[in-house]
Amino acid sequence: MVRVSALILAVVLAATALWWLSRDIIPPSTVRFAAGVEGGGYWRIATQYRDILERDGIDLDLIATAGSVENARLMAEGKADAALLQGGIAVGDDIQTLGAVFTEPFLIFARPTADVDVPRNPAQWSGLRIAAGDEGSGTRAAAQTFLKAAGLSGNANTLLPLGGADAAQALTSGDADVALFVAPLSAPYLSQLLADGDATLLQLDHIVALSRRMPQSILVDVPSGAFALDPPLPVRERQLLGLVARIVAQPELHPAIVDRLVEAAREVHEPGDVITPEGQFPSMDNTSLPQDAYARDLIADGPSPLNAFLPYWVVAQISRFAILLLPIVFLLLPLLRTLPGLYKWSIRNRVFRHYARIREIDEAAAETNDPQQLRELETELAELDREIASLNLPLTYRGYAYDARLHIDLLRKRIANGVG
Repeated sequence: MVRVSALILAVVLAATALWWLSRDIIPPSTVRFAAGVEGGGYWRIATQYRDILERDGIDLDLIATAGSVENARLMAEGKADAALLQGGIAVGDDIQTLGAVFTEPFLIFARPTADVDVPRNPAQWSGLRIAAGDEGSGTRAAAQTFLKAAGLSGNANTLLPLGGADAAQALTSGDADVALFVAPLSAPYLSQLLADGDATLLQLDHIVALSRRMPQSILVDVPSGAFALDPPLPVRERQLLGLVARIVAQPELHPAIVDRLVEAAREVHEPGDVITPEGQFPSMDNTSLPQDAYARDLIADGPSPLNAFLPYWVVAQISRFAILLLPIVFLLLPLLRTLPGLYKWSIRNRVFRHYARIREIDEAAAETNDPQQLRELETELAELDREIASLNLPLTYRGYAYDARLHIDLLRKRIANGVG
């Protein structure tokens, strides 16, 4: 009986698994991906993801935006399926992270002149023209957070809506005194700025205190020669603020797409760069968002061994089902342990439920000398004996029926002696 129950349970679980896997086993062919400014650092990384996903016939439809703030808005409005998002940018409560993928240094370039001094302590900045990124960009959001962390009021300086190459050009031409960037070191305009003898990569004072005042920021060591080796740019090592970029996704994103995006991130970012050791990314550290369970396991455990035998989209569904099944299994295990005891109780109860009446008959026989009543009690005992004898019990439990019938036989003999 226990084996039958276990078999039934296994069949139910298998049927549930097949139903779940068959609902949407084939992934969508197109995924909307908010990728930032066209031609920018995020865009170039997103094009690498797109090329990798094309191998599996998935079209990563890149959406050009003003930057991370607009990426977050599109995700919150459901107009994008996934996106790259700068650290510190808030997004809708339901949005999940597929992992942190790279570190972006928060770079501050200054162009001091005879008339303009740019202190290394940003709390002393006043009257500066700061190229702080376009409205809706991650750079503008980071700049505002940074200036707030430095204790500066909104009108202490002039924020120019310039970012990327435009901000670099404004600094070079003298139209800006400071330019702020949140960008990968590979951005071409950064090397150009460092090569400009009049522009300086600012090493801030009190950078640890500033980092602790900026949510989700970290400290990044940029070695000398990080941008170029001949001549070395920068000349000396710099310790800068940094933000960790993440891939974010809608909670209902198909698990096969999650699988491919995580593997694309692994291929692109796992080798590391001059500020990131090999193997640091992708990671679930410094993500500050609810984590996609499947992405978390992929990052922690690597690709499934089943990938060698099955298509990735089948493996993704199996892995997702396993993630969902584990909590159920842990809940069922205590129940499964009780099944043998419940079965034994149910068998014993088929016999023991008659003992209440046997005891009543025993008490009634002890209280009467009426032959007619005693004969009626003996007749009822004979009927109970036949009923127990007809029970179809497993061999292991037949002893309970034998014991009950023995008790009935003893009681019948006592009643017979009383009648005689």
